[in-house]
Amino acid sequence: MISLSFLLLFLPCQDPEPVLVSPDAILNRVTVYDGQALVERVFHVQATSPGPYDAVLGPLPLGLDASSLLVKVEQGSAVVQGVEPRIVVGAALDDTSRDALREELSRLKGQRRALDGDRESIASGRGFVNAVVSSISSEEASPDHLTQVMVFVRAQAASLDKELAANELAVADLDLQIQTLQNKLGDGGRKMRRYAEGHVRIWFEQAGTASFRLSYLVPGARWLPTYDVRVFPDLTGVTVGLIAQVSQKTGEDWEDAEILLSTAAPSVGLDPPAVPVRTVYLPRPLAQKAPSAPSAKKYGGRTGGRLESLGIVEEDLSELEFARLDAPTVSVQNLGLSVLFSLPQRKAIASTGEVHRFRIREVPLDVEPERYLVPSLSDRAFLRAKVTLTGDAPLLPGPAKIFLGPDYLGQASFPILRPGDETTLQLGVDPNLTLKVETVLNERRDPGLLSSTATLTRVRRAVLKLSASAPRDLVVVMEEFIPVSRDNRVTVKAVEMRPAPEHDEEALKLQKEKGLYGWRLKLAPGETRNVYWGWAIEFDEDDQLVFGEE
Repeated sequence: MISLSFLLLFLPCQDPEPVLVSPDAILNRVTVYDGQALVERVFHVQATSPGPYDAVLGPLPLGLDASSLLVKVEQGSAVVQGVEPRIVVGAALDDTSRDALREELSRLKGQRRALDGDRESIASGRGFVNAVVSSISSEEASPDHLTQVMVFVRAQAASLDKELAANELAVADLDLQIQTLQNKLGDGGRKMRRYAEGHVRIWFEQAGTASFRLSYLVPGARWLPTYDVRVFPDLTGVTVGLIAQVSQKTGEDWEDAEILLSTAAPSVGLDPPAVPVRTVYLPRPLAQKAPSAPSAKKYGGRTGGRLESLGIVEEDLSELEFARLDAPTVSVQNLGLSVLFSLPQRKAIASTGEVHRFRIREVPLDVEPERYLVPSLSDRAFLRAKVTLTGDAPLLPGPAKIFLGPDYLGQASFPILRPGDETTLQLGVDPNLTLKVETVLNERRDPGLLSSTATLTRVRRAVLKLSASAPRDLVVVMEEFIPVSRDNRVTVKAVEMRPAPEHDEEALKLQKEKGLYGWRLKLAPGETRNVYWGWAIEFDEDDQLVFGEE
């Protein structure tokens, strides 16, 4: 005889049916990139027994990247066996929310019916007043009686008018509230719409509660670094505030979320460029072209009379330790390839596209002010400040609003700067420095009897004067250019360069290649300086010189 236990070995083993659960996936953290966001939610599942569970998470935004949907176990004896996004057509409101809205709608409709009843009472009151007026028109009445009736009628009519006006206002307000709730319910909760859900198969190895983190990428979010640059009026310093402008239209509101701002670009720039195949060929005859189709602060104690009531004398104040509460700050993580800014406190950003501005930090910069001028092109001196990034994190490229003291100068832009890099901020015209340009020499010398070489010479002078009311000495950077010969039959020499221009390696290179000469001068308030520059061109007397620009 075959035993029962032996037969059981050959019976098919049936997997237990999964338990269906719908936990609340609570928004926890959002990392915003330029163009998309990584949304993270947490949820908990309680298992009464070991085995499979199917968790349905939603609603989720319709535009989420299905390939990015990920669920991982954070705590508990559970294993995620699969994650599947699905597009669902239905009412996105859960039963609890829908019932609450219906209850509120019913209450408002009851108030609306009560207002209709009040209006009927007002109408009846008007009818009574009209009846009183009609009754005294058909009988003889004394003047005193008529006066009493008219006073009554006027008082009643005015009171009824006020009640009617208040009724109409209340009706309009209730109608608006009712319409808003009906829109939220979607025609009583019956209106269907498309949204996404996440279906997660979980295997519990033992009964208990497990915690999970759901994450997905969604387009329609971006952040832009902007700057408020405030330059001290005397150009001795500059403060730069980095501000993040965040907006999103992802299809879901971010309520009470931790917001991270990243400079990384997911899925962009990971692969190096492919090496192309370069070809060469002879052109073929052109074919007939067909018509193209249209293109689609600090807190401390108070030092008033309350101190005396506490037995504290004024001399004891220095020994007190006042309470202090530091303001929350943005934490910065420099990850090498990207920078991550974590905003303090949790934020709410609705999916409306509205721009939210968050101050990130003060950017540490060194400033070197100077005035810049090119006399032959402009008789104005321009303020500018060379700034050097001294912090430990790079400066992101973005627009900057420039302020000189309290005055708004305009908008500029910051390039990407790494620690140690420098850039120049243009700050407009400086009225304290005046410039006058004069021509000292402009002559042509023809050749003598034994030569055919003519010489054309021109010398100019720039008169720089700093106003006596200027707050301090200043540095002036002046640049000028002389013609550069592009023909070996024409020779150009610099003449009358006073004071001597800069002559370091870079300066000499610019002089040779571009004919660009530079001076760096220091002026004191009330001081006047003269700068001379000129050139002499030698050429054959029969040639006609042509001046151009490159």
